[in-house]
Parts: sequence; structure tokens; C-alpha cells
Amino acid sequence: MDLSNIPKPIWYALTAFLLLTIGYGAANHVPGLNSSDKESAENKASTVPNSSSVKVSVFDEATQAPVVGAKVIVESQGGSDTDTTDNLGAFRVQIPTTDYVKVRISKNYCEPYNQDLNLKSNPDRPKPIFLKCSVPQKKYMPSS
Repeated sequence: MDLSNIPKPIWYALTAFLLLTIGYGAANHVPGLNSSDKESAENKASTVPNSSSVKVSVFDEATQAPVVGAKVIVESQGGSDTDTTDNLGAFRVQIPTTDYVKVRISKNYCEPYNQDLNLKSNPDRPKPIFLKCSVPQKKYMPSS
């Protein structure tokens, strides 16, 4: 696809739109960046008193590659938080302080993960979790 034929004013408008979209997304997803004082359901866990940050890194067991876009649910007695892993396989949640949490992770082509995680040892280090994932098999399509 040749993009060199797009007129410059349209190219500038598309670039500006992309940058504004990225900036708006960052402002709404980075806690404390926007000026809203309203408490939303998305960041409710981060405002819990006596809470701690839980850092999780999810990797493919066979390849050691980060698992991107995995759904992570972390639950404790005082609450839960849910999100997806980023491009480094990382995820951070804020939950009420506790020694153990239940972690559930799901991703297409990976076995579900459902374990308790000990937060007492090295509380500031990311907890590595390894999923058993398989590469989807491509269907053989005979050429005509």
C-alpha cells in the first residue's frame, strides 16, 4: 500500500488525529494524570487504604517470550482487580494488603492459570508466571 500519494493536508490531519487519540487514551488511563476527582469503577482498587501493588509478569513456558494481551484477574479477601498484560507481558494491580492473592490468567492457545500467589516474599519484585501456550496450527490449504 503506497501512502506517498496522500495529499499533505490529509496526511497532517491524520497524524494529528492519531496523536490526539493516543494522548486522550493516556490521559484517561494513567492514574492522577487527568484532573477528574470522580472515582470510577476502573480505578477504585487504587484508592483503597492499606493497599499494596502486585506486579505480575506473564511468560510462555516454552519460549520464555512475554504473553501479550492475557486477561489477568487478581483477587484477595478485600477486593479484586482485572486487566490485560502489556507488550512486555506485565501487569500491575492495586489491592488491599494481604499475604496471598488468587491469580487467574486466560489467553487464547494457553492453558488457564489459576493459582494462589505468595506476596510475602520479595513484595516489590514482579512475580513471574509461566503459561503453557501452543502455537495455533495453520490449516493446510492445497493449492489449486
